[in-house]
Amino acid sequence: MDNTNTQTHDNMKVQESQGQHQLPELSSFATQTTVSMFHTFKMAPRTPSCNFQTLQVTLTEPSTRIQTLQNPGLTTIPTEASEERGHQKGPKEVVVLKVTEPFIYEFKEGGKKMFHATVATESEFFRVKVFDFHLKEKFIPKTVIAISDYIGRNGFLEIYSASSVSHVSVDRKMEISSRLIKNANATPKIEYLCSQCTVKYVNGVYTVYKKDMREDCTYYGIRDDTGNMEVVVYGWMTYVNCEEGDKINLFCFELAFNEDKWQLRSVRHSYIKVIKARRFNRGQLNCNSNVDTSQESS
Repeated sequence: MDNTNTQTHDNMKVQESQGQHQLPELSSFATQTTVSMFHTFKMAPRTPSCNFQTLQVTLTEPSTRIQTLQNPGLTTIPTEASEERGHQKGPKEVVVLKVTEPFIYEFKEGGKKMFHATVATESEFFRVKVFDFHLKEKFIPKTVIAISDYIGRNGFLEIYSASSVSHVSVDRKMEISSRLIKNANATPKIEYLCSQCTVKYVNGVYTVYKKDMREDCTYYGIRDDTGNMEVVVYGWMTYVNCEEGDKINLFCFELAFNEDKWQLRSVRHSYIKVIKARRFNRGQLNCNSNVDTSQESS
């Protein structure tokens, strides 16, 4: 390949000292900053063989290093979550990408709590349901954990026992494609959802343009730059404070066909997070505001 067509990316290294939140002195900038996480950028030498971006992170609790890069060995980057079926003994080592807050999904017998997570290996990503909310302290974004004795069901990995999750060696490294991480966190387009795709459950962030409260459920009209569709929520989620102009972050919503249209429906393990839009004092929506105020519904 000609040098003029070679793309050279910056190497970025981020390090945080093990077991500490006080950051070491950075020789590249000769600057010391007291924050919980920081980024240091270094210009890599230009070379035709350096075509991929690498981000190395040194984490605390545990201090496991993760590298995110454009992996030349991974020719096909998955765009949908992988599935496993039945009991899986494991262990499977994964990087935690995203975690929700624990929420009550069953109100009987004092209430049962769970949370959702997205994790990834070096070649695929998974949606996870965790039914022991105490495991939230182990599902720390950007850390590597090992999961075992879990169940693959309906496109999710289901974890029920605290003994099923453990930290890995502090020397463990994982190389995760930045494109894979982007795909794992992406919101599917409404046009795609309405095209009879094979997705059964949907995670994503959408803008609410209409709200219709009924006796036993609430209908939301959502839209993006490809179209609009309907979201139907039941149970405790009908009381969520969400208005027109807000955004809703949906987790585990079922994609179903109702009469002549596709819609997203809340099910037993669904979760919703409301991202409130900034408004003026009189309630008028400020369309130019970039402030993102989140409301956890738990």
